[in-house]
Amino acid sequence: MRGTYGSFVVVSLLAFAGGGVLSVTDLLPRHGVQAARAPAAAAPASPAAALGAPPVAAKKDHVVTAPFGATRTDPYYWLNEKENPDVIAYLDAENAYAEAALKPQAALQDEIFAELEKRASLADKDVPWPMDGYYYETRYAEGADYPQIVRHQGSATGPEQVILDVPTLAKAHEQYFMRNWEVSPDGGKVAFAVDFKGDRICEIFVRDIATGAVDSTGIKDSQGDIVWSADGKAILYTAVDGMVRGYQAKRHVLGAPAANDQVLLQEDDTTFEIGVTQSRSKQLAIITVGHAQRDEIWAVSTAAIDPKPVLLVPRSLNVRATADHIDGKFYILTNDQAGDRKIVVTPDAAPSLTTAVAIVPETKGRYIEGFELFDGYIALEETHDAVKTIRIVDRATGATISQPDFGPLSVATIDANHDAALSALRVSVDSATTPEVLYDVDMGTGAKTELKKSPAWTWYSPALYEAARIMAPARDGTQVPVTLLWRKDQFKPGGNPLLVYGYGAYGISSEPGFYRNFISLVDRGFVLAIAHVRGGRDMGDAWYQGGRMANKMNSFTDFIAATQGAIAAGYGDPKKIYAMGGSAGGLLMGAVLNLDGTLYDGVVAQVPFVDVLTTMLDDSIPLTTFEYEEWGNPNIQEQYNWMAAYSPYDNVAAKNYPALFVLTGLNDSQVGYFEPAKWVAKLRATKTDANPLIFTINMGAGHSGNSGRTGPVADRAKVYAWLLSRAAAP
Repeated sequence: MRGTYGSFVVVSLLAFAGGGVLSVTDLLPRHGVQAARAPAAAAPASPAAALGAPPVAAKKDHVVTAPFGATRTDPYYWLNEKENPDVIAYLDAENAYAEAALKPQAALQDEIFAELEKRASLADKDVPWPMDGYYYETRYAEGADYPQIVRHQGSATGPEQVILDVPTLAKAHEQYFMRNWEVSPDGGKVAFAVDFKGDRICEIFVRDIATGAVDSTGIKDSQGDIVWSADGKAILYTAVDGMVRGYQAKRHVLGAPAANDQVLLQEDDTTFEIGVTQSRSKQLAIITVGHAQRDEIWAVSTAAIDPKPVLLVPRSLNVRATADHIDGKFYILTNDQAGDRKIVVTPDAAPSLTTAVAIVPETKGRYIEGFELFDGYIALEETHDAVKTIRIVDRATGATISQPDFGPLSVATIDANHDAALSALRVSVDSATTPEVLYDVDMGTGAKTELKKSPAWTWYSPALYEAARIMAPARDGTQVPVTLLWRKDQFKPGGNPLLVYGYGAYGISSEPGFYRNFISLVDRGFVLAIAHVRGGRDMGDAWYQGGRMANKMNSFTDFIAATQGAIAAGYGDPKKIYAMGGSAGGLLMGAVLNLDGTLYDGVVAQVPFVDVLTTMLDDSIPLTTFEYEEWGNPNIQEQYNWMAAYSPYDNVAAKNYPALFVLTGLNDSQVGYFEPAKWVAKLRATKTDANPLIFTINMGAGHSGNSGRTGPVADRAKVYAWLLSRAAAP
């Protein structure tokens, strides 16, 4: 998906935690007390004339034709030629222009950079979690970009072994995204998947834990999934094709050539993608053949030398499912006749979705995001009312045992719980005004035990901040939730700069959690607004259905309504309104600009999916084909027309636009760099205003920017300094 970053674990996930430029909120298809501080002063931006003329991309007419005959002339189509020296020269010119344009804010940028970098690089370590007789933890040294992963034998204080020393492994590489790691059943080896470019294509390595020796498996085209065989002599993984689509589930015998790997399952339909996970029982691997609106699930033995997948859930229109296995039963989370999903149970001897028994029925408006199986319990994550909560049910009866309350505007997420015998569920909780706290929740009583607070608690004081939830009326009368955060000593009714942040796609919710990085703006006088627009599942599955396919326009008009509602409620100065979104949230920014850009003084679009029609007509581009049921299939005229009505690139017009800051990465395989490049070129040639347009291209990274905890800091500092400079201008 154009908003997700794949199987980010350990390094990558933590690198983006807390929001800002490319935040955890976007994960996901296309966090000592701060002293009181006055808003930083900034010089107004220099006139465009002082910079010289911005770069001009040559126009080379190219006709894009849909199968039913519709044609569009695209003068900047040539910018997709990544190896063309003229393309690189143009991108270099944009970077040089951006550097010159941002020079007047250098002092403020340096100030924010130092602040963000310090907060991102604090020492941190997990509370050890039990798994197979060991207690594992991930820890960061002060200033480290990457963690050490260690374990203790027998107890949390037992003898320590290093599983992966990621700082050492990453030392020789410009980018190092560890997408996954899994320890072998005998505890002697660890397999790990690394993306060296940020393009989601991984190489898999195996490390002997006792000797420290690291060997490549020869697998260089992996999606990052890893499941060990029961004997520890082989691994199951997913191979990707040229579209970076998981298309094969394979079995690799350690020491054998990767070219000889057994193909367990191959999916030739390019609208589907394969993923492999380990079941709770560890007796089976679960192979999911996924599509935007339907799934097929297979189970395969981890003990067999020549395993044969067994069909568990056949593909059926509009039926999505995930599965797990324990004690001879499959537990299947499905939307089959249950939009907000239910959990059904079926015996593994004769699995059948049609005869499966519902153990956790659907509750309308409470979307079950996921579940975790234990010996006596099932733990559920549920999204509803633009928050996320935990519910514990009895595994035998499905009866609710407890629903722990973590306070208003909170986000509760199931953390590391690898042992089915656990009686306490580990839960991570944050909220609009509180950084992350880790708890153990007794699954029998619901009693909470605090285990750890995140490092953000060393510099952030919740007492200084306040949050609220308002409902903004959408164009069709629907009430859109908006979560707001501000600093009490900075708030002036109707007088603060307001940043509105949104996403709204793939059913991914814009959670009202702790946006660590945005605090740098809030401390300088900004009010932050999270717009829970349709297209996410913030209010249940119906909220998602109301913002996809033919209903996609609702996402954009909801965002405008959220902005207007926040202004009307006195949370922003109407002359100092800003917007930000990334990936599919960048599509949101582009469409909103065309619909009503006059609301905003400035807009930040990060890796924006803005060339919807051309991309969706090109089935060789990664992600295109299995997103036909998110945006529509432009090979069908009616659906083409849906997208044509909002595609940001196609709707650029000769009119005034607000100031824009656009960011991308040359190696992005989720939203090609050429989409924002073309959009910027067309805007420069078409818009009638003199407002600044800044475009930066990371020439060595992909969708999520630079790797490591501090990798994204430089981009965030540029963006935040730019926003603050505009807000401070007369």
